[in-house]
Amino acid sequence: SIEAAIKKAYETVRISPASGEVATYIPELARTNPDLLAISVMDLDGKQWSFGDIQTQFTLQSVSKAFSLALVLHENAAAVFDTVGFEPTGNPFFSMLPMESERGKPRNPFVNSGAIAVSSMIPGQTAAESYESFLKFLEQVCEEKPVMDSDTYSSESETGYRNRAMANFLKQYGWIEDVDTAVETYFMQCSTLTNVRQLARMGLFLANRGVDPLTQKRIVDEESCRAIVTLMTTCGTYDYAGRVAIEIGLPCKSGVSGGILAIVPGKMSIAAFAPRLGSHGNSEAGMDMLKLISEDLSLSLFQ
Repeated sequence: SIEAAIKKAYETVRISPASGEVATYIPELARTNPDLLAISVMDLDGKQWSFGDIQTQFTLQSVSKAFSLALVLHENAAAVFDTVGFEPTGNPFFSMLPMESERGKPRNPFVNSGAIAVSSMIPGQTAAESYESFLKFLEQVCEEKPVMDSDTYSSESETGYRNRAMANFLKQYGWIEDVDTAVETYFMQCSTLTNVRQLARMGLFLANRGVDPLTQKRIVDEESCRAIVTLMTTCGTYDYAGRVAIEIGLPCKSGVSGGILAIVPGKMSIAAFAPRLGSHGNSEAGMDMLKLISEDLSLSLFQ
């Protein structure tokens, strides 16, 4: 059964020795308890199974990029892929090298430069307005309104020099209008708090061709939904995507807080959380749980 598979994966990973380190480059993240562990799965009927530290809140970080992309694709799909590409990159998510050679055009919406460009397209005159649009979008897909962790936001805003450099680059080549609005919106969306139960609920529309199966509301059109889950597969876990495709075989979007959202098209949405990261910036224990669940239930899209 689904429940047995999730429980087994959780228990197996819980007792295995933890590897990886908590992200330290954002001061607020460095304070996280490294041994937290949680998993939640929700199927298209809204049935949910959750284990571990399921009430523990963590910030979305890069998992937010899947949702900001959905929001702007819904608003104006054509404009998005004029501004950002959809090719994977072998460079780290914070790399500026590809921008140099490609006239500043970001490789895809999930590297930081691409995500900042996407954030700049969220409706709103100011960063606060754009972030409000983002929260309203999340409220629509999880039926409760998340909040921002202001300490993480200050932490990111005060240390986000490289992200600002990228935004200046984007501005120089005319990809974005306003540097400050774009980066501050981006820092706010990354600092949005969630937990595994809420995150699994949030991702449900991506498992159902863009329609929230519980409210029957269309969130994004089918083509946009396919673009998002495909990009999650090719670019969602930074330069670890090849291994994820082989070992898990599902569209995944990870974040440096230790959160991962995985989508099983036509079946379910899975959220994992464990703060210790491997060298590629993905949650080690989160990936381990997903691998076990995927194997146990034969979920890989590449059978």
